[in-house]
Amino acid sequence: MKWRERHTTEAVVIGVTGRSPAAQALVLGRPAGGRMRAVGVSLPLAQHVRLAVAPLLHASGEETRELPGTVGGLPGADPVRFRPVKPEVVVEIEVDQPRLEFGRYRHRPRVRRVRGDLTSDMLDEGH
Repeated sequence: MKWRERHTTEAVVIGVTGRSPAAQALVLGRPAGGRMRAVGVSLPLAQHVRLAVAPLLHASGEETRELPGTVGGLPGADPVRFRPVKPEVVVEIEVDQPRLEFGRYRHRPRVRRVRGDLTSDMLDEGH
């Protein structure tokens, strides 16, 4: 039997991946060194989360960007292409480790809900 712990924490939405709603995931960030750093790519969003987060996201005006595949949790994975959004929305995520590993989440987090009571400047660095 394999035992897996789950922890919840918060992250800032810094981008959106996927072309179809069923494949959409969020690029997640955390403050580090005075700027927002990409720390993971969520699992595809549940419909209720997608409906809650979509109207809150605003395009950043930047072109489509790419992150190394390791940010998505898999060494050797293809780069992750995403559309950047303004870092205004905080979400609660479920992760298997309470701390970042090598500057990212080890496995893809599950987005549980939007945290409308938090802003990106309220998050601590490095969590």
